[in-house]
Amino acid sequence: MISTLFFYLFAFMTVASGLMVITARNPVHAVFFLILSFF
Repeated sequence: MISTLFFYLFAFMTVASGLMVITARNPVHAVFFLILSFF
């Protein structure tokens, strides 16, 4: 149960940061979101 919760939490965080990489106007912020999506 707890592992499923962590999986969905990290999956949502990865998808959200991936979308922020695409939509970020500042290139530095895009790089930060890209680093976040790698971890």
